[in-house]
Order: sequence, then C-alpha cells, then structure tokens
Amino acid sequence: RNGVALKGPTATPIGKGFRSVNVEIRKRLDLYVNLRPLRSFEGVKSLYQNIDLTIVRENTEGLYIGIEKQVDEATKVITKKASDRIVKYAFDYAKANGKKKVTAIHKANIMKLTDGLFLNCAKEVAQGYPDIAFNDKIIDAAC
Repeated sequence: RNGVALKGPTATPIGKGFRSVNVEIRKRLDLYVNLRPLRSFEGVKSLYQNIDLTIVRENTEGLYIGIEKQVDEATKVITKKASDRIVKYAFDYAKANGKKKVTAIHKANIMKLTDGLFLNCAKEVAQGYPDIAFNDKIIDAAC
C-alpha cells in the first residue's frame, strides 16, 4: 500500500539451514534490481580518483533463483524477460543520470546459452538507446 519496506539485518546460515530471507523477500516482492552507485569524492584519499560507476545487477535469477541440486553438471536460469528488464533498467538509469555508457558484464564465453542469451538481449536493448554507448566485457576481465 505504501510502496516502502523497512528491513533490518538478516543472517543466512552458510552451507545448511533455512533459505536466505533476503532472497525470499526479493522473490516475493519482485525486487529485480540491485543498484550500487560508486563515486569518488574530491578531498577523500583513495586508491582511484574520478570514479563514477553504477552497478546494476539482476536480483531474481542466476544465482539468486535458489534452485540447485547436486549433480555432475551446472544448472543456471536466465530468461529473456529478466534480461531485457534489467538491461532496460540500466539504460533508463544511465539516461536519467547523465551516464554515457552501459557495459554488459557476462560469462558468455563459457555459459553460451544463459549468459549468451543475456548478452544478446543487452545488444538488442542497446539499439533503442543510440545516445548511450554500449559495450560488453567478460566478467573475468571486468574484475
């Protein structure tokens, strides 16, 4: 009704116990955007200067979908709907905040179906934002 929620710190047992409360809240409320702005400040000593970066991460799929089983293969869930939605959010955020470029960070070199889908969605969405530069980077290089 109010569009606001207050949440205190929560703890999730590592390797056993109950499902993450944070993941459950994200899922039930469809909180699909994890927005992390990073900025350096003049006069504050830091390793790097002139930093103005915002990380926009999809919060309901991939590792956060909470589906796992112990087998000899990996299972990852990435959908076109969620990929389009998070990339569109990133471009809309960039446009509204005077950002000049969006970089899609992925692992499509290894996860060809899932991260490949995400990368293709990012390229398609980027075409609708000709005033914002777009590129992609493999997560290993980005880190």
